[in-house]
Amino acid sequence: MEIVILGSGTAIPTKAHSPAGILVIQEGHPFLLDIGPGTLSRLAQAGIAFDKLDFLLISHFHPDHTLDLATLLQIFDSSPDSRRTRPFSIIGGHGIEDFIDRLLSLYPEITPQTYQINKQEVFRDEFTIHGLKVRSAPTRHTLHSVAYCIQNSDKKLVYSGDAAPQGELVDLAKYADILICECSFPSGWVSSDHLNADSVGIIANQAAVKILVITHCYPPALIVDLEKQIRQHYKGKIILASDGYHMNL
Repeated sequence: MEIVILGSGTAIPTKAHSPAGILVIQEGHPFLLDIGPGTLSRLAQAGIAFDKLDFLLISHFHPDHTLDLATLLQIFDSSPDSRRTRPFSIIGGHGIEDFIDRLLSLYPEITPQTYQINKQEVFRDEFTIHGLKVRSAPTRHTLHSVAYCIQNSDKKLVYSGDAAPQGELVDLAKYADILICECSFPSGWVSSDHLNADSVGIIANQAAVKILVITHCYPPALIVDLEKQIRQHYKGKIILASDGYHMNL
């Protein structure tokens, strides 16, 4: 399993941290976890053609995690040298069907003409993608936001999306080889719908993850020694991701 952090940031882009998007490649088959603005440009920079995508997993429906979906659907039908015919599957929490229907209503010209969109609603569910076992669990960032656990025969990747301390990340990420986790704020910052350095460290420690990859840091978290703050609670390997960070699992 190959993983590329296409977008490591928040809705407030910085030079090295664009809005959310994670590329996973399993035996030559790419798919996306979230598709924030600019994801498709960074996908091209990673050497992956948009028409190779068959699955998109959305953690929640906020714009910094979804805006490039409209562009992707547009180019599926309006690329001058190809027309999509394979189904495209979009997976997300409760409301995914309404979200897609409203998007197509807002932009009727992106309505599929030559292919079908498959919409799959998940919460605490299990399914497969390209031979990988995928589980979802609520994160409490929004009422229906979910995190994803992706497993092959012997490795486990977990992506938090946006999360709150009261979510179910600990159970989902138990003994994960890699946890890609949001850390919106520095230690001591109070938030009911995001994680800070303390809550991230506690979750990673309780889940006993092997590698903690930090994403989705708002500006206040980028100006402190975030790794030092997280290490007050978690002693494993910590990676502060930037756009383009590449891993193999």
